Amino acid sequence: MTKMPKKDAIPFSPGILSIIPILYVAWSDSILSPSEMQLIHKNIKKLDFLTKEEKEYIIKFSDPKSPPGEEVFRHWQKSLRAAASSVSPEKANSLVSLGLEMAKASIDYKKDDLYNSPETIQSLKEIQEAFGVNTKESTRVLLGYDLAKETDQKAFSFDPANMANILDGKNATIKNEVRKLLRDPYFAHQTIVDKEDFRERTLDQLKTLAKHGYTLYSFPKEFGGFGKEGEHIAIFETLAYHDLSLTVKLGVQLGLFGGAIYGLGTKNHHEKYLDDLMNMRLLGCFAMTETNHGSNVRGLETTAVYNHSNQSFIIDTPHEFAGKEYIGNALHCHKAVVFAQLIINGTSKGVHAFIVDVRDQSGNLMPGVRVEDCGYKMGLNGVDNGKLWFSNIEIPKENLLNRYGDINESGQYVSDIKSDDKRFFTMLGALVTGRVSVGLAGVSASKVALTIAVKYGLKRKQFAAKEGEEERILMDYPSHQHRIIPLIASNYAYGFALDDLATDLVNDKDHKNRRLIESKAAGLKAMATWLATDTIQECREACGGKGYLAENRFTDLKADSDIFTTFEGDNTVLLQLVAKGLLTHFKKSFHDGGFTSIMRYLGGQISHKFSELNPMYTRNTDTKHLGDRAFHLEAFAYREKKLLYTVSQRMQNFIKRRVDPYEAYLKCQMHLLALAKAYVERLALKSFSRRIDALEESAEKITLSKICDLYAIDKMIEHKGWYLENDYMSGVKTKALRRLKNKLLQELRPDVEGIVDAFAIPEELLGAKIVLYN
Repeated sequence: MTKMPKKDAIPFSPGILSIIPILYVAWSDSILSPSEMQLIHKNIKKLDFLTKEEKEYIIKFSDPKSPPGEEVFRHWQKSLRAAASSVSPEKANSLVSLGLEMAKASIDYKKDDLYNSPETIQSLKEIQEAFGVNTKESTRVLLGYDLAKETDQKAFSFDPANMANILDGKNATIKNEVRKLLRDPYFAHQTIVDKEDFRERTLDQLKTLAKHGYTLYSFPKEFGGFGKEGEHIAIFETLAYHDLSLTVKLGVQLGLFGGAIYGLGTKNHHEKYLDDLMNMRLLGCFAMTETNHGSNVRGLETTAVYNHSNQSFIIDTPHEFAGKEYIGNALHCHKAVVFAQLIINGTSKGVHAFIVDVRDQSGNLMPGVRVEDCGYKMGLNGVDNGKLWFSNIEIPKENLLNRYGDINESGQYVSDIKSDDKRFFTMLGALVTGRVSVGLAGVSASKVALTIAVKYGLKRKQFAAKEGEEERILMDYPSHQHRIIPLIASNYAYGFALDDLATDLVNDKDHKNRRLIESKAAGLKAMATWLATDTIQECREACGGKGYLAENRFTDLKADSDIFTTFEGDNTVLLQLVAKGLLTHFKKSFHDGGFTSIMRYLGGQISHKFSELNPMYTRNTDTKHLGDRAFHLEAFAYREKKLLYTVSQRMQNFIKRRVDPYEAYLKCQMHLLALAKAYVERLALKSFSRRIDALEESAEKITLSKICDLYAIDKMIEHKGWYLENDYMSGVKTKALRRLKNKLLQELRPDVEGIVDAFAIPEELLGAKIVLYN
């Protein structure tokens, strides 16, 4: 019997050495996919030269939840480094041959024909092939050869791999893990017409993500999670490259259902539910929206009447149109977090959240619960959306999620937050992660569309200057560049802004900046998902008839992402919230007093006008000035501040004329929306600029600077009418900006494929045959 080294210390037995190169490459991405696991287990059992202990050792390290620790990984590295000095490249031209040569070079090796048998080599090759790596290149890397000198790279002015690291930032490792997992054939894109089959597949894939530990990141270690909320958001963002039904299903289970229990509940709820819901033993839904009330959450009509005599609540849907609608997970869930008006002694204490049983462990509906399928939707048919009604269902007092409001032993309502309005906004603020995540998913969907459109545009040819000459590729037409490249720039900008916001959210442990984060999340979610809708449509058109075929992904991208503009908050409503926050500088009085407090605040704040601008500045067409980042930031800030000042003046004038505050708000509604958009556009530019400033001088920094300049100039041209009306720019200056935009497009054209390659979306995730077009 072969003796295994204590604590996995080297030297390893010859049998283990023969497998180490394959294990090392497999875990270099820190992940093994379902198909890889299955194949490894099958083929390891065929390797007769391995002892039982050796097989157990190898199988142990093919468990996704038991990856090799840092010490073990270092031991593997040492073994490989030692082999580099004794194994020639000629004899080790694959991972299989490298492992066998390492085994033979071991001092413990005893000549054994089993090492060289066709069956052994075939089993090892099958394991090797399952990883989908370039085995020759992998072997040469392990032996220390510089592949950069041996590989023919496409000629871009920068390295797309380096750019990908900049885009992925601190979450590059977890994003690459998810990319690799999704490349597994188990997750391959399929056209599933029947919604029931689609839903079952989505649920099965969600459970597979749980099996691999990807549902554990968002909750603290004390409740069975990993306590890495930032990486949870990154997982959600990366899943959106692939299948938005799976992405949304995960978001409902963890972000909405789990997020409500964690964010609105207390330790008893956390201990009772979080571990089960993370591991998919407990499926849940988030029952907030009603048929008659979507954005107006405070107007919800479902009631939760407290009965102190037996310390219970009666959950009831008062009429048909007060039923919960569009609820994800409704057909699969065991429990629901139900938002209802809490009523104590006939008095409403506002909307609160309650845990309500929907089904028993056998999947049967609980008495008093009615569920209907929403049926087929425009998209996301892998998500089981439904309607729920509750008929006088009794639940225990402890099912109230009582972080912000509770009932004491005397049956009296108690809360540390005395204001009903403030408590309501605080409660909704606990769910802000969803808006950040949806915004990032929108950008991910855009990136997929842009990658497909760019790769097709670089292959598809159309029209020639003269008969008999070669036709010109689409991307060489200025019209095509104007359609696609500015959208790339905008998605880079919003990707950076949302990434910064996710970091701010994760770091805001004490909630001191929560109001600002909520406002930014509302605005960025709205603008990023509208951008996704525009981007996907433009890319579909840019691909012509090919873009209309289901095999090229745009049907799914359009249908699945369209809902992003109205769920997690209707975009227009969200921008109004942003504008209100700007009007009060996020003053707490706004959240407490509504429109009246806004008017009171404005009455004391509006006391200055913008100074007149120097005419020389408005007409400056110098290229250095027009391309100056400081000018771009100043122009965006001026537009935002001027809109804030002018809408404030208008509203103040209405109040002086004794117009009702709410009516004054409605008269200025479009002005307020323009203000909110200007604010969000500036946020995106600021984040982009900061990301560039943090980089050392490099080719990637130069390219990013051009993309950032394009984003800024494109937006100034879009709003040139406003700048002209407000005398910030003259006609000659806006014309000069247009010329500079054309110049930037020409400069970025040779790098456009590298710019989308930096999104690092594997072909398997793109799921579009069009990218293989010749």
